[in-house]
Amino acid sequence: MAKSFNALAVEAGGFEKLPFIEKDARNYIDKARHLRLGKGGADALRSYFERMQYKNDGFYSLMDLDDDGRLQNVFWADARSRAAYEYFGDVVTFDTTYLTNRYGMPFAPFVGVNHHGQSILLGAGLISSESTETFIWLFETWLKCMDGRAPKAIITDQDRAMKNAIAIVFPNTRHRYCLWHIMRKLPEKLGSHAEYKCGLKSALQKCIYNSRTSGEFEKSWEVFLDTYNLHENAWLQSLYNERMYWVPVYLKDTFWAGMSTTQRSEGMNAFFDGFVHSGTTLKEFVDQFDNALRKKVENEMAAEFHSFNATVPCISHLPVEKKFQEVYTNSKFKEVQAEVMGIIYSHCVLIKTEGAITTYQVNDQRQVEDCIKRSTLQAYFNEDECEAKCMCGLFEMRGIICRHILAYG
Repeated sequence: MAKSFNALAVEAGGFEKLPFIEKDARNYIDKARHLRLGKGGADALRSYFERMQYKNDGFYSLMDLDDDGRLQNVFWADARSRAAYEYFGDVVTFDTTYLTNRYGMPFAPFVGVNHHGQSILLGAGLISSESTETFIWLFETWLKCMDGRAPKAIITDQDRAMKNAIAIVFPNTRHRYCLWHIMRKLPEKLGSHAEYKCGLKSALQKCIYNSRTSGEFEKSWEVFLDTYNLHENAWLQSLYNERMYWVPVYLKDTFWAGMSTTQRSEGMNAFFDGFVHSGTTLKEFVDQFDNALRKKVENEMAAEFHSFNATVPCISHLPVEKKFQEVYTNSKFKEVQAEVMGIIYSHCVLIKTEGAITTYQVNDQRQVEDCIKRSTLQAYFNEDECEAKCMCGLFEMRGIICRHILAYG
């Protein structure tokens, strides 16, 4: 808008010759925003909602109209999505980029993850703009649909309008930026640096992934900026100012169910593959949405059947592995087994014992993306309380017991 307004001013011979100011232009555009439905789009939406409401009483939908009666935004959630939120609504990802960027479809899905690690749809919207006001309407509508129960945590990209709306509608929800979205920008933001491929990239990765405490991160970040003379880099400065939203060490006290926007976006990509293409109209999208959702339900039912009728064998004689085999789904149990396998890379050293509390040090090595992650951390056992806690925070973040506790136990 700023560029367009400046262009108008140049054409008119100066700002003073325009009969309106930039704010007037912005207000006009905001008022004119509405869903570009295309031929048959409105009828398709109405027919879909009527059909779904006839099928089940739990279907919820709401249309947002402007002063002239034109459709601006739409939200809907079927009974299955609302029921799934009761069980799996602790953590939600919200991402509008996939269909919007790829197909021009302003689709805004709320996505969760079930106990099989599958992406599940927890409501969906079609929006006319990505403004704070629009997101507030969408979030408030979704919250009403879910009986006023806000998620405990939400993952988004770095969109400023989303952040503002989340702070207003979900003030007690932990908000996190997807780290993958941030790391993907490294070549664009820092690739021109002479030492980008000769230490800079790996040094930044180590700073982000290897820091076990906030103090370690602060010190490592400062060393990184000093080493590569990046104190004046505006992008890095903005990231540091919002470190509480994306640096892993600041987020490990919150349960994230193993979710990140990357994983769930990939899941949504697969969700629509074969159902949506670059020429898809809104009318076709509504019809194909039903087909895609049906396929998704079939996959969930297949995973449920397999988990109840097939047992993944244990790979060790550890009693705790046997316990998780009994209580976890097959997909989650395999994550536990990955930690059991990781014991061979973890070396434990007893530090001290104070009453019922035992503290030990673990030297661990694993690969994160293309970075070898070596770390030294501490874990604790409290025999009186039957509790084990590790600095890595894996159990708190994902509900999966870590190799560091298993190695000592």
